[in-house]
Amino acid sequence: MIGFNNGSYEPVATIGVPVTSLSINRGYGAFEFFEITGGRPFYGERHLARFRRSMQILNLKTDFDDQLEAIVAEVIRLSELQHAYLKLYALPHELNCNGRRQAALYVFPTEMPLFDPMLYKEGAKLVTHCHQRFLPEAKSTNYLPGQFWMDQEADPRVADVLYHNGRTVQESSRGNIFAVKDGAVITPAKDVLQGITRGLVLEMLPAMGILHTEAELSLELLYGADELFVSSTTKHILPVTQVDDKHIGSGKPGPVTCQIREQFMRLKYEY
Repeated sequence: MIGFNNGSYEPVATIGVPVTSLSINRGYGAFEFFEITGGRPFYGERHLARFRRSMQILNLKTDFDDQLEAIVAEVIRLSELQHAYLKLYALPHELNCNGRRQAALYVFPTEMPLFDPMLYKEGAKLVTHCHQRFLPEAKSTNYLPGQFWMDQEADPRVADVLYHNGRTVQESSRGNIFAVKDGAVITPAKDVLQGITRGLVLEMLPAMGILHTEAELSLELLYGADELFVSSTTKHILPVTQVDDKHIGSGKPGPVTCQIREQFMRLKYEY
């Protein structure tokens, strides 16, 4: 596999980050991640727009900000990618900062393990933790809380950690949360990363005749929802049938979730 190493195309195995890098010593960097399907980035233009937005929020710039589309296309071509995932990082290495902080750009293909198909048939479990991500509108490299808490979970049905502030739910560590109540879909509006899959779901719902709203999602409504699901690049539309020790709805993936998942997968395969 060939990746982009801040100006040159090299085998991924040879690409490295200096141990003195600010990105390592302070956990500081912008990150983006998307799927390659049929040799094309799945809604890649939206992912690259979000990557640029994340860099702006994090006060980062690279020497290649206006070349991202061409770099992604070249990595896909050189690696002969058909079905894979692509990661992009903007990582600052120097402590000094004058205006926007200079960062190095890394783009490389990767493979991701598939989620157990049984989770889509029977539903996944989420565990909640009180936590608010810093600058949630930016997709940063700071995944420590979610990774730490996920490493403590032995139950294979636990697919992710769900963040809340003690009153309302925000997002999972690697996705967006949706609740279904009385046939209508609700998803948190504020203090969340604007997921690309989340956006596609919200665009699909009107044509499907499904009412929806972006609003506060209370813990009470979460636990009392008829259905829950999580959206993300790797999970796509993953039904959730348990949160902590509470079963959701019937305890099985609900009809609205299944309908949305079917429509999303149709969109993906027809892209």
